[in-house]
Amino acid sequence: MIRSRFLSGCRWFCLVLLLAGQFAHAANHWEQPASQLATQIAEILGSGQAQLVLSNRSTIEASEIAPIRRMLEQDLRSHGVALSGAESANIIRVTLSENTRERLWVAEVIEGNRTQVAMVHVDRETLAAPAAQTGIVLEKKSLWSSDQPDGPVLAALETHAGLVILEQEEIVVLAGSTAAWREEKRWNLDAGRPFNRDPRGMLQPAPDGIGFTAVLPGRLCDGSYAAQPDASEPTGNWSLHCRESDDPWSVDVGKTGTASADLHAFYNASRNYFTGVITPNPGMDITPFYSVAVLPHPTVDHLALLIHGIDGKVQMMEGNSLRPVAGMRDWGSDFAAVHSACGVGTQILASASGEAENDSLRAYELASQEAVAVSAPLEMGGTITALWTAPEGTTALAVVRKSAKEYEVDRVSALCL
Repeated sequence: MIRSRFLSGCRWFCLVLLLAGQFAHAANHWEQPASQLATQIAEILGSGQAQLVLSNRSTIEASEIAPIRRMLEQDLRSHGVALSGAESANIIRVTLSENTRERLWVAEVIEGNRTQVAMVHVDRETLAAPAAQTGIVLEKKSLWSSDQPDGPVLAALETHAGLVILEQEEIVVLAGSTAAWREEKRWNLDAGRPFNRDPRGMLQPAPDGIGFTAVLPGRLCDGSYAAQPDASEPTGNWSLHCRESDDPWSVDVGKTGTASADLHAFYNASRNYFTGVITPNPGMDITPFYSVAVLPHPTVDHLALLIHGIDGKVQMMEGNSLRPVAGMRDWGSDFAAVHSACGVGTQILASASGEAENDSLRAYELASQEAVAVSAPLEMGGTITALWTAPEGTTALAVVRKSAKEYEVDRVSALCL
């Protein structure tokens, strides 16, 4: 009987030691990031009340979430933050997330209509998943080059009939292949029309896969092809019809996932940016922007917008919220989203910041509200003047100015290592 009681007591004592050991391991493991995040939250919120909501979107074991929450609560209280229930007007929403390289803890501090973000990077050594070894390399292939374009090259489009090049004053249709393009049709777009200092344009494929729509500031042109089966040359007839237009431009040309919102944005024809008015209406006001990329949401079946404002800030719009994105200080004004089999499935290809004679592209992935580089820079051999997602969504097309009169169009892919 005495031995039985001893063994029973030992079992309980050993169990307590085991649980205490596990808690101590978790405390030692996450103590530093929890303390750092609590300090940042307190600097935003100050002394006041708030409700703490913790969400785990990482591979951290469920058994470790409770100790992490307790550490955050203790650290917040030590900074004078009083934690309350759902009745509090202030909310601290903490998300534990990760990508293939590191963990990222993000706290959204919500005070009324104002949301501020704090974040902490967690040592990548804590990631034991094999995915941490996954890498991405960018590859480019030249589609077309010329040292005699009539003005800046604005866009390019591959169709079933060949390649369409949109220049500032002309549209050119080429047939053949990358090795040997031949000019099939050329239209002048009225050289007397005024253009802004930094002209932009867009080419969209027609439903038949052969024709196209060219979108320019204040003008829209539809190009169509009619085959001539009885002709000696199988080139057919091309026709172009242009009209004045202030219709919004599509920002959802490349399909980077299964969902598509068919979004359009109004372009300021007298400047070189979008006004911020989007259709369908996203339910909130957006400041004017230079670039936008449509992204599939990582957890639910709807889209998010990555927006580069004219103020230089990059923000993510999801639902009715607009949140800043960190980690893009090295980005230029051009970026595009591509869908691949690598990493998290969607990468942002961004040009380097600053004016560069030899520009570069780099792939990034979004871990919560931060852009993390996942590839080495890809030298482009010139200045990137335009960058957009290709219609199939898996690659990006870039216009590169090699010299004052030499332009090149490259297709860029994200490949898994």
